[in-house]
Amino acid sequence: MKKTVLITGSSSGIGAAIAVASAKAGYFVLVTYRNNKKGGEATLKEVKKYADGKLLYADLENRSEVTKLFDDFKKASISVDYLVNNAGNSMGGALDDYDMWEKQWKNIFMSQVIVTNEFVKMPHKGQRKIVNISSIYAYPELGFEGFSQYNAAKAAVVSFTMSLAKKFTPEILVNSVAPGYTWTDPWEGTSKENLDAVKRLNRIGRFVKPEEIASAVLFLLSNDAITGEVIRVDGGLHLIHNI
Repeated sequence: MKKTVLITGSSSGIGAAIAVASAKAGYFVLVTYRNNKKGGEATLKEVKKYADGKLLYADLENRSEVTKLFDDFKKASISVDYLVNNAGNSMGGALDDYDMWEKQWKNIFMSQVIVTNEFVKMPHKGQRKIVNISSIYAYPELGFEGFSQYNAAKAAVVSFTMSLAKKFTPEILVNSVAPGYTWTDPWEGTSKENLDAVKRLNRIGRFVKPEEIASAVLFLLSNDAITGEVIRVDGGLHLIHNI
């Protein structure tokens, strides 16, 4: 039977790549967006070249909206087999920027908590899977200065992944993917000097492609023997500190 995968934040970048890869794997793909409806529509158009899918709006920081989203799944008899918690942006801020601490915590970490809670409560037969998107910045040796809020929220995602894996395996397998410097739209307009500096940090000499993150996610969705793992897809960036 065809599996259904819900991918949060799939209107662009890594999330869109995961959605298209999931369609190529034959999954029914639930594409979500909050602000970028046009991007969500573009993602769904690509998805439908390979499989069926559906575009959904949701503010994942809003518990009532997420509850409604999953209630709608139940009403439509949509059983979500796999969840990819990808939504979240990267923003810097001073240490005393408490507004940014709250924004990044809600946007990156609490959104995953809220969606995951609704996912695990859904009635379901058979094994399910969760893949949480963290970051190489979750590792303390690689946390980028000026992005303390982002680093901490992504580190919380890793801890959350391990706690979930311990609690729900074997009914639900839970893993994480930690991307490094990945080429997505926010890098557009960056100076050549800065781009070259980033490329030098990556041992592969280039940015990671969104499709390469997606292939790691699809590997975890297809494997029934991995849980409680974090897969780094960072082009060898972590080798700077040998972690």
